[in-house]
Amino acid sequence: MRTYTPIFLLLVLSPFLLTQCTAAKKLKMAEQNRETIRLWFEEGWNHNRNEELLLHTFCEDWEDGNPLQADQRIGLDGMRQLIASYRKAFPDAQFTITHLFADDEHAAIRYEVTATHHGEMFGLQPTGKQFFSTGVVLYDMEDGKIKRSWQELDLEGIIQQLRD
Repeated sequence: MRTYTPIFLLLVLSPFLLTQCTAAKKLKMAEQNRETIRLWFEEGWNHNRNEELLLHTFCEDWEDGNPLQADQRIGLDGMRQLIASYRKAFPDAQFTITHLFADDEHAAIRYEVTATHHGEMFGLQPTGKQFFSTGVVLYDMEDGKIKRSWQELDLEGIIQQLRD
């Protein structure tokens, strides 16, 4: 009977051990997803490192769930297009993360942004005016990278500030 004790214990404990391993993997992935989003905003946007971080933070087949630009492409070229248009219009954009949540498959962020309007955007020619706004972005994540994103922002409020 004594020779079977280790096998018996292994069989009894294996569901517990597997559950703990799965939970640890999910926690690790959640932390990685959170770091990806933090990196994209704090280093990518705030320190103009978007292009440098693109391959590290986005899946090659990334999709914008609600594109602000009618001709928005999917994939890394679509994100490059988005970065270029925002950088041209708002080269000094600075984001402050107010909330950041993540699990093993998703992430969500709420941010505050200030920027000065230096290039055509949202159908408006450059005004040289600064605006302040907030936004929320939801993400589907895959292997620690952004697979799909949905951004909600106060576009009407931004346009109003740029027109006034």
